[in-house]
Amino acid sequence: MWVHLAIFLLTAGIFIIWKTGQLRLEGLADKKSIQLFILVAIGGNLLGFFLTATEGADIIYSRNTRIPRESSGTYTEDLQVSVDGNKAENFQVQIPEKETEENSESQEDSFTEETPEEARRKELQEVIEKYNREKADPDYYYLPDNWNGQTLQWKKKGDRSGTLLAAMALFAAFAVMMKKARETQEELAKKSEQLLMDYPSLVMKFALLVQAGMTARKAFQKIASDYLKRKPQKPRYAYEAIVTACHEMDSGVAELEAYRRFGQRCGQMKYKTFSTLLIQNLQKGSRRMADMLEQEAMEAWDERKRKARVLGEAAATKLLVPMILMMAVVMAIIMIPAFLSFYG
Repeated sequence: MWVHLAIFLLTAGIFIIWKTGQLRLEGLADKKSIQLFILVAIGGNLLGFFLTATEGADIIYSRNTRIPRESSGTYTEDLQVSVDGNKAENFQVQIPEKETEENSESQEDSFTEETPEEARRKELQEVIEKYNREKADPDYYYLPDNWNGQTLQWKKKGDRSGTLLAAMALFAAFAVMMKKARETQEELAKKSEQLLMDYPSLVMKFALLVQAGMTARKAFQKIASDYLKRKPQKPRYAYEAIVTACHEMDSGVAELEAYRRFGQRCGQMKYKTFSTLLIQNLQKGSRRMADMLEQEAMEAWDERKRKARVLGEAAATKLLVPMILMMAVVMAIIMIPAFLSFYG
């Protein structure tokens, strides 16, 4: 029972600490994954608690206890026995088959050295068998209440599947949260990669429009409208951020604030630098803005080429192992028939 209480307190503590903002899980888990973790952990714990409450309690046998025999054959019952109120010990009782006469022929066991504990258990087993021979009941197997003047207390441990279920639910909740976090991290990585790849062309388009005489706002609107006309099935995050910025400016948000939000929305330093250039141009004015944007675009293209070379080298390294395996397969296909024909 204490396991269920510990899991509940752990889950509640994680939720409270996370809700108050004292637990930072950025990059590890988002709001939905935390909610899913709590739902799975508490749901599994409640179900396990129900099983423990209904079937997990230990069964303490009263005096003159009898256990029904089964016609299917002999089976073993895992019990615990306490002698004169001492600590209970595990003890396996073999219940003979129903309506089967016990073999009365004595069999001499070969002498084997026994530990005191094994000798004690063997003696108790003999007491049980002798007690049932005296009862001579073909349908039930009896457990003695006394042994050498000592009181025996028998009990059967309750089902612990509820506790196991609660622990597995907690583990599953953690695994689900980790899987969700990994998916989120992969999605963020893809988004970051896409933003880096789109940055040079985006800045170059913007620089060309500004050089053609457009204002920054008009250039933003032109890029957004062209993107919406040829919108791909898979969204491009940088262009989606521009579309959002245009909607904000059309709805009354100040142009300076819209540029600042654009940089924050993209989240990368290059886009924040780009938004800073736009804000400075809006506040102070800059005749060299087009030249600065062109220079920024050239540097971005160089960075993109360098990134492409790194990715190409990484892809070549990943292909090395499959190529070696394919070579080994080809060599095996060629050499094995040759060896077989030579030795055949």
